[in-house]
Amino acid sequence: MLADFVRRNITPCSSVLELGCGTGLPGLVAAKCGAFVTLSDATMDYKYWRKVAELNNTQIAYTEIKYYESEKLFPVDLVLASDLIYDSEESDVDGVLSSISDALSRKPGSKCWMAHQIRSSAHSVADNLVFWDLKARKIESSTSTGHDINIYELWRSIDHSAPC
Repeated sequence: MLADFVRRNITPCSSVLELGCGTGLPGLVAAKCGAFVTLSDATMDYKYWRKVAELNNTQIAYTEIKYYESEKLFPVDLVLASDLIYDSEESDVDGVLSSISDALSRKPGSKCWMAHQIRSSAHSVADNLVFWDLKARKIESSTSTGHDINIYELWRSIDHSAPC
Protein backbone atom coordinates (compact mmCIF):
# COMPACT_ATOMS: atom_id res chain seq x y z
CA MET A 1 0.00 0.00 0.00
CA LEU A 2 2.82 2.45 0.81
CA ALA A 3 4.49 1.71 -2.54
CA ASP A 4 1.29 2.63 -4.38
CA PHE A 5 0.91 5.80 -2.30
CA VAL A 6 4.52 6.72 -3.09
CA ARG A 7 3.90 6.13 -6.81
CA ARG A 8 0.98 8.56 -6.76
CA ASN A 9 2.52 11.23 -4.51
CA ILE A 10 6.32 11.30 -4.69
CA THR A 11 8.04 14.45 -5.90
CA PRO A 12 10.66 13.64 -8.55
CA CYS A 13 14.21 14.64 -7.54
CA SER A 14 13.34 14.53 -3.83
CA SER A 15 15.77 12.85 -1.44
CA VAL A 16 14.32 9.78 0.27
CA LEU A 17 15.46 7.46 3.05
CA GLU A 18 13.58 4.22 3.62
CA LEU A 19 14.13 2.97 7.18
CA GLY A 20 13.88 -0.76 7.87
CA CYS A 21 13.43 -1.32 4.16
CA GLY A 22 13.09 -5.11 4.11
CA THR A 23 12.24 -5.78 0.46
CA GLY A 24 12.52 -2.05 -0.27
CA LEU A 25 9.47 -1.83 -2.52
CA PRO A 26 8.36 1.71 -1.48
CA GLY A 27 11.91 3.03 -1.91
CA LEU A 28 12.35 1.25 -5.23
CA VAL A 29 9.08 2.77 -6.49
CA ALA A 30 10.28 6.22 -5.36
CA ALA A 31 13.53 5.70 -7.30
CA LYS A 32 11.62 4.59 -10.41
CA CYS A 33 9.60 7.83 -10.10
CA GLY A 34 12.78 9.93 -10.11
CA ALA A 35 13.60 10.35 -6.43
CA PHE A 36 17.13 9.96 -5.03
CA VAL A 37 16.70 7.00 -2.70
CA THR A 38 18.76 5.41 0.06
CA LEU A 39 17.47 2.11 1.41
CA SER A 40 18.48 1.17 4.94
CA ASP A 41 18.03 -1.74 7.30
CA ALA A 42 19.85 -3.30 10.24
CA THR A 43 21.66 -5.61 7.80
CA MET A 44 22.00 -5.16 4.05
CA ASP A 45 22.80 -7.68 1.35
CA TYR A 46 24.75 -5.34 -0.92
CA LYS A 47 25.06 -7.85 -3.76
CA TYR A 48 21.28 -8.31 -3.76
CA TRP A 49 20.60 -4.55 -3.85
CA ARG A 50 23.08 -3.98 -6.70
CA LYS A 51 21.19 -6.64 -8.68
CA VAL A 52 17.79 -5.12 -7.80
CA ALA A 53 18.96 -1.70 -9.00
CA GLU A 54 20.36 -3.20 -12.20
CA LEU A 55 17.22 -5.23 -12.98
CA ASN A 56 15.02 -2.18 -12.38
CA ASN A 57 17.27 0.14 -14.35
CA THR A 58 17.48 2.60 -11.50
CA GLN A 59 20.00 4.05 -9.11
CA ILE A 60 19.58 3.40 -5.40
CA ALA A 61 21.98 3.76 -2.51
CA TYR A 62 21.86 1.39 0.43
CA THR A 63 23.36 1.44 3.89
CA GLU A 64 23.10 -0.33 7.22
CA ILE A 65 21.36 1.76 9.86
CA LYS A 66 20.07 0.29 13.11
CA TYR A 67 17.60 2.06 15.36
CA TYR A 68 19.24 4.65 17.63
CA GLU A 69 22.22 5.08 15.24
CA SER A 70 21.42 8.74 14.70
CA GLU A 71 25.01 9.52 13.68
CA LYS A 72 24.38 7.56 10.46
CA LEU A 73 21.31 9.61 9.48
CA PHE A 74 21.48 12.49 7.00
CA PRO A 75 19.16 15.25 5.68
CA VAL A 76 16.38 14.07 3.35
CA ASP A 77 13.07 15.43 2.12
CA LEU A 78 11.15 12.26 2.91
CA VAL A 79 11.51 9.25 5.20
CA LEU A 80 9.60 6.08 4.33
CA ALA A 81 8.65 3.56 7.01
CA SER A 82 6.50 0.57 6.09
CA ASP A 83 5.09 -1.79 8.72
CA LEU A 84 7.86 -1.22 11.25
CA ILE A 85 5.53 -0.98 14.25
CA TYR A 86 3.42 -4.10 14.51
CA ASP A 87 2.76 -4.42 18.24
CA SER A 88 4.16 -3.11 21.48
CA GLU A 89 5.78 -6.37 22.58
CA GLU A 90 7.53 -7.40 19.37
CA SER A 91 8.54 -4.13 17.74
CA ASP A 92 10.87 -1.45 19.05
CA VAL A 93 8.38 1.42 18.86
CA ASP A 94 10.78 3.89 20.47
CA GLY A 95 13.62 2.74 18.21
CA VAL A 96 11.50 3.32 15.09
CA LEU A 97 10.18 6.68 16.24
CA SER A 98 13.56 7.92 17.50
CA SER A 99 15.09 7.12 14.10
CA ILE A 100 12.26 8.90 12.30
CA SER A 101 12.50 11.92 14.60
CA ASP A 102 16.29 12.10 14.28
CA ALA A 103 16.09 11.83 10.48
CA LEU A 104 13.44 14.56 10.29
CA SER A 105 15.44 16.85 12.58
CA ARG A 106 18.21 17.04 9.97
CA LYS A 107 16.16 19.00 7.43
CA PRO A 108 13.43 21.54 8.26
CA GLY A 109 10.20 20.76 6.43
CA SER A 110 11.01 17.09 5.93
CA LYS A 111 8.29 14.51 6.51
CA CYS A 112 7.76 10.80 6.91
CA TRP A 113 5.18 8.59 5.26
CA MET A 114 4.57 5.62 7.52
CA ALA A 115 2.35 2.64 6.69
CA HIS A 116 0.89 0.94 9.73
CA GLN A 117 -1.37 -2.11 9.86
CA ILE A 118 -3.85 -1.97 12.73
CA ARG A 119 -3.40 -5.24 14.58
CA SER A 120 -4.79 -4.29 17.99
CA SER A 121 -7.17 -1.57 19.11
CA ALA A 122 -5.48 -1.68 22.52
CA HIS A 123 -2.12 -0.45 21.18
CA SER A 124 -1.51 3.20 20.33
CA VAL A 125 1.75 5.01 19.66
CA ALA A 126 0.30 8.45 20.46
CA ASP A 127 2.28 8.85 23.70
CA ASN A 128 5.46 7.71 21.95
CA LEU A 129 4.93 10.34 19.23
CA VAL A 130 4.81 13.11 21.83
CA PHE A 131 7.95 11.82 23.53
CA TRP A 132 9.91 11.93 20.23
CA ASP A 133 8.55 15.41 19.28
CA LEU A 134 6.50 14.01 16.42
CA LYS A 135 3.03 14.83 15.14
CA ALA A 136 1.02 12.71 12.75
CA ARG A 137 -2.06 12.79 10.60
CA LYS A 138 -3.71 9.94 8.72
CA ILE A 139 -3.49 10.64 4.99
CA GLU A 140 -4.88 7.39 3.56
CA SER A 141 -6.44 4.14 4.69
CA SER A 142 -7.38 0.88 3.05
CA THR A 143 -8.99 -2.45 3.83
CA SER A 144 -8.54 -3.83 0.31
CA THR A 145 -6.16 -6.57 1.48
CA GLY A 146 -8.52 -7.66 4.25
CA HIS A 147 -6.45 -5.73 6.81
CA ASP A 148 -6.86 -2.21 8.17
CA ILE A 149 -3.81 -0.34 6.89
CA ASN A 150 -3.26 3.37 7.38
CA ILE A 151 -0.67 5.71 5.96
CA TYR A 152 0.35 8.55 8.24
CA GLU A 153 2.36 11.64 7.54
CA LEU A 154 4.72 12.46 10.42
CA TRP A 155 6.68 15.62 11.08
CA ARG A 156 8.64 17.12 13.94
CA SER A 157 6.34 19.07 16.26
CA ILE A 158 9.03 21.73 16.72
CA ASP A 159 9.41 22.23 12.95
CA HIS A 160 7.55 25.45 12.10
CA SER A 161 7.47 24.62 8.39
CA ALA A 162 5.39 21.47 9.01
CA PRO A 163 2.16 20.81 7.09
CA CYS A 164 -1.15 22.05 8.49
